[in-house]
Amino acid sequence: MGEGAWILPGLVDAHAHLASAELTFEPGVLADAKRRAREALKAGVTLILDKGWSDYTTLEVIDSVPPSERPDIEAAGRIIAVPEGYYPGFALEIDPSDIEKEVAEQADGGEGWVKLIGDWPRSGRGAMGNFNLDELRRAVGAAEAEGARVAVHTMAPEVPSMAVAAGVHSIEHGLFLTEPDIAALGQRGGMWVPTLLRMEETVRQLRPDSTGGRLVEEGLHRAQLNLPLAVEAGVRVLAGTDLIGAPADVAAEAIKLGEYGLSGQQVVDAVGIAGFEATGRPAGFAVGAPANAVLFSVDPCEELAALAHPTHVIREGRLR
Repeated sequence: MGEGAWILPGLVDAHAHLASAELTFEPGVLADAKRRAREALKAGVTLILDKGWSDYTTLEVIDSVPPSERPDIEAAGRIIAVPEGYYPGFALEIDPSDIEKEVAEQADGGEGWVKLIGDWPRSGRGAMGNFNLDELRRAVGAAEAEGARVAVHTMAPEVPSMAVAAGVHSIEHGLFLTEPDIAALGQRGGMWVPTLLRMEETVRQLRPDSTGGRLVEEGLHRAQLNLPLAVEAGVRVLAGTDLIGAPADVAAEAIKLGEYGLSGQQVVDAVGIAGFEATGRPAGFAVGAPANAVLFSVDPCEELAALAHPTHVIREGRLR
């Protein structure tokens, strides 16, 4: 089975939402989330980093689906924002002065992550930050005290720098990271999940000629310059679906990273090895490593399209 094959320990979706397959504002349906988790494993995904929802559907998946039938899952609970700082009624809306308490509660109830909405557009005022630097620092400290990491949604020009300075572990979207931000994030091996397909879809939704569309388009141009620099600086650039399809479709985001300047090897790392290393997991096949493997008939570094077509998936030592 493995002779002449190219093998990875699995693919990683680093910005998933198992609770839904599209951008909706409804609670998750557990049966559908379970199905998506199983489908992800069949597609070769062995690790999912779920960045939260309006409820705890993904945490229920972790509890109710045996690990051998799904990927490993790390997950935030409820997404945290402020009033008027996200889609109305979707996130857990908090008073920023309570951020330590609220983050600690979500970290305690989650599986390794807390998700903050760092900025959001206000009518007539554009994208504005939801939290200041001190609040973000306090959030990071509260999460770390519970053994969790913080991911921050940011699309505004000023907020990525603040998030990096605060010690945030993963920058979601983050199109306006600066070169000093990238250097600082890389020095500590931080994560950047640009979700390029989601950002391109956002431009279409906003319209390319709108103020918001032009802003995101500008950010995408910057990302095309900065993504290769980030990898070289030690940033863990990762692939994430963010509701452009489901985790089973993460290969499409990986291929898009290649279009934005990453080499074939860097793309394969972004959808695999970098995600394992960033979360402290073995990224190879040494004695004692998890018995997970995804096989391809051709070298995916040379043919990125192969990432979407594994020939075999082995989970916990068993062929799936």
